Amino acid sequence: MTGLRRNYFHIRESDDLELDVEGIEFSDDAAARIGAISAAKEMGMEAVVCDMSIDGRQLEIMSAGGDLVAVVSLQSVITI
Repeated sequence: MTGLRRNYFHIRESDDLELDVEGIEFSDDAAARIGAISAAKEMGMEAVVCDMSIDGRQLEIMSAGGDLVAVVSLQSVITI
């Protein structure tokens, strides 16, 4: 047994929710949050390059059991 737990990074934008069906394994909730922050930074940089708004976009980290682990907004990780 590896001790890893699968988490899903669902993308919310206003009332729309794009489900992550693959997920990724992390050792714990803190590691999943760090992974989500990294993913949100990449998404934010891509949005800036494409001249897209990041207002209201966020990653919702969900456990395999369906529990909300954390929410990371793209605005919270982008510094201009």
